[in-house]
Amino acid sequence: MVLVSLFASIAFGLVVDPVPAPRETPVEVVVRGRTSSIKSITIKNVGSNIPLTYAKDHLKNAPGFAWFVSKHYALQTDYQESRAKELLTYLELAYPHYVELFGKEPSNIATTRMAVVYGSSKEKLRTKLEADGIAWDFGGGGITYEGLNIAYNYPSGSLQYHQRYILIHECAHLFQDCLNGTPNTTPSWYYEGIADALAHHVLEESENRITFNVVDKPTINNWYDAGLSIYASQPFKASDILSGKRGGRELGFHLVHYFDTDLDRLLRFRIWRDELFRLNLYGKHQADSDRLIEELFGLSKLDIDFEAWIKARRSSFHYVDWGWEQDGDTLVSYGWPQTGAYSQTDLLFLPKDKAAYDPLIMDYPFHPQSPLVEPVSRGSKEPSVGCLVGFKFNSDSGVVGMALGVDGRSFVKVLVEQRRRLTLDSTDLGGMRQTVDFSPAFVEACSKTFQIGLSIKIAQDALLVTAKAGESHIQTCRGALPLTVDLRKRLMAKTMAVLSRDGRHEIAPYIDDARQMEQSNAPLGVPNRWRCLYLPELYRLYRSAWRLGISVPQSLTTVRQQMLLSASQNRAKQEAVLLAYRKQWSQIVKDVKRSKAKQETISLALRELGNSPL
Repeated sequence: MVLVSLFASIAFGLVVDPVPAPRETPVEVVVRGRTSSIKSITIKNVGSNIPLTYAKDHLKNAPGFAWFVSKHYALQTDYQESRAKELLTYLELAYPHYVELFGKEPSNIATTRMAVVYGSSKEKLRTKLEADGIAWDFGGGGITYEGLNIAYNYPSGSLQYHQRYILIHECAHLFQDCLNGTPNTTPSWYYEGIADALAHHVLEESENRITFNVVDKPTINNWYDAGLSIYASQPFKASDILSGKRGGRELGFHLVHYFDTDLDRLLRFRIWRDELFRLNLYGKHQADSDRLIEELFGLSKLDIDFEAWIKARRSSFHYVDWGWEQDGDTLVSYGWPQTGAYSQTDLLFLPKDKAAYDPLIMDYPFHPQSPLVEPVSRGSKEPSVGCLVGFKFNSDSGVVGMALGVDGRSFVKVLVEQRRRLTLDSTDLGGMRQTVDFSPAFVEACSKTFQIGLSIKIAQDALLVTAKAGESHIQTCRGALPLTVDLRKRLMAKTMAVLSRDGRHEIAPYIDDARQMEQSNAPLGVPNRWRCLYLPELYRLYRSAWRLGISVPQSLTTVRQQMLLSASQNRAKQEAVLLAYRKQWSQIVKDVKRSKAKQETISLALRELGNSPL
């Protein structure tokens, strides 16, 4: 998926320019928690003029490759200009979240850009690598060379999500390289885990925005679902990962999210991060990592807490068959399955279960349900689900819809075929098949939007389906499929799925997931999960308390707890709590000075608190 509307609104010339300073290529990103959107951006094509980057003189020009620069990045690629600028826009959207992830910007970022090379194919990238004097076995779609401060990429597959994912992942490594010189001053579970966690993202094409650091989403690679599958068969402890006894991308992803999805854990985790960054021990960080983990969390307690956390996790999606993109709440199929009859992604919810709010379920911006779909509800006597299907890519071809009672590739199907008929099919389970043709008025009603809403109710003796289309004059078509007692029990107690075949289709499932709309009055410009505007101040309190240990005064502990509890409140509440902290700061300083800690420790604790915030 291409950000067509975004790039259509930005005028880019084809003129090759001299390399401008970063301040001459400004970018304005609107940040709402983990979600970024572009307000304005300037990108320049500088041809063969090599920009000043952290790669120094390692990068050379190569036939067919040109340079493009944005504020923070220099991209060398053989792609067309529109694609080059799209890639740079993704990176500028990610930049505030890299800064939040690592705690600060690389030195000299006001004058120096981060270097990214993107070949349009494996062969093109090989040519570029040869020009730079580098050999790589192309085991994946991206690599960041330690010490060279360069991220190399090529499209190792056709999924646009995966191509963005690799770019964002590798540039997390690039950021850490440019910040510290190497990621190997931290354990591999950390530098791979944070890159995977941040790159787990959701694009909303219509909104021109991306949400980063998403735990629970459908597109592959889905490290969340994969890690939970591993845990189910071979349980692991936090200490297994921390010690290197158990490894793998899925495990690092889960340990990072254990730390960064709870604010108290996150702030202690950042102390661990910053101390390892400060120590900068290349390949010799394990002992200090272990010491800090014990100080900050207590390893045995950490194992207990991690076990409780991961046992409470539930993935919403399980990929089954090729292939799916995601645009906000909408899944977009390729519709050409590789191993079965349908492209399939399972929805891991049971109709019989009541919905319960979990902030980590589909933790990306919530889109209101389409009015073409009737209200959905799980956990009732006659639960209902639904979906909005779209045919805009293939207006009259293929089939798309939902499955219920899913057990592998066996299920009851509710499908729209070729935008012409509704099919209800339980023959996989020994039942019946019913087809209802849409009326000419129904087909005409969806000829502008190419969208059809499906509402599905598991009634006492039948599966009732209502299809709706149109904008002002809604057309309706209904179907009913008889249910035996056993078949109904299966539909109630098994998961669901989205299906597609023989075309590129859209489908937004509605399954009563208990998600909530974001607060309209939450603070802007703070790229953290809680949209907490005073996180730096709270972090200083955590660092000061860590220095003091058992000698921390009650005044500091009380203020820290008040700020922690109010961190996800609305802007007015956060500002009131911040003001209260600033008024109490002088007293906290006095109490720290009077604490029973050693004078050296008191000095460190006062340094952590910083200067007066008033």
